[in-house]
Amino acid sequence: MRLRHGEKSGPPVLLVHGGAGGLEGDSELLRRRREAIADVLDQVWPKLLAGEAAIGAAVRAVELLEDCPLFNAGRGAVLQSDGLARLSASVMDGSRQKFSAVALVTHLLHPSRLALALQEREQTMLGPLGAQLLARELGIPPQSPVTPEQGRKWLEHLAQGEAGRQGGTVGAVVLDREGRLAAVTSTGGNRGNAPERMSDSATPAGNYASAFAAVACTGIGEQIVDDGLAVRLETRVRDGASLRQASEQLRREAQRGGRRYGWIALDGRGDWICCATTGAMPCGVMHPGLRRAIIF
Repeated sequence: MRLRHGEKSGPPVLLVHGGAGGLEGDSELLRRRREAIADVLDQVWPKLLAGEAAIGAAVRAVELLEDCPLFNAGRGAVLQSDGLARLSASVMDGSRQKFSAVALVTHLLHPSRLALALQEREQTMLGPLGAQLLARELGIPPQSPVTPEQGRKWLEHLAQGEAGRQGGTVGAVVLDREGRLAAVTSTGGNRGNAPERMSDSATPAGNYASAFAAVACTGIGEQIVDDGLAVRLETRVRDGASLRQASEQLRREAQRGGRRYGWIALDGRGDWICCATTGAMPCGVMHPGLRRAIIF
């Protein structure tokens, strides 16, 4: 069980994670993911510091992670049992308390862009076909996210006949200069799962924001949904607990239940939390009190 936190750090604050689990014993991949997160913070922080809104900065950070094949999102997404990468993402604007998401999208690199576009629609949650039609409407051309590396790993999975779990789901939470909060999460799911298996990433259980807190989760999606993780944390903060108190209580509950997941979270004061029940969850944070980003 690992918990990192900071208090009254902003605004603005930018906090990014690169997935919980799947890194045990792979120190080289962990190092490369940390470097990639540092690069994302370097690119997004100046725009956030200059006044970019929370939701725009959070989506920008996640899009950069979707572009990186090191993570199980976008270009690095794992393949389900039928050989397709199906991507899911959600966006929540805490200032409007509005959630939007796409689930199980194929032939696309950036599901987070579609989720952001749905913020301006009345119908804000779309499945595969609706997401494809939305992409066509927005003029986004089809593009395969499958890399040769993920294709090779899928073939190995078929040969071994083992159930697979792959860490690397990405997420960002942001507090902007105006005190607005936002959360964004994007994932490729788990390698070798049944076609169209749903994860938590396109649900409020895995990604949630309000005027009180913004939370992005990662790990075993079924457990995150069972626990209503993101909403549970936000509700405790809304009801008066500090972000650290709420996270420590969740951590104790997760320990008792044998859960394998993690989360990052911010509140309106600029308090931030990074917590995981797994061996590693690469994260990075930047706020005005730092000369350079903290990567851990």
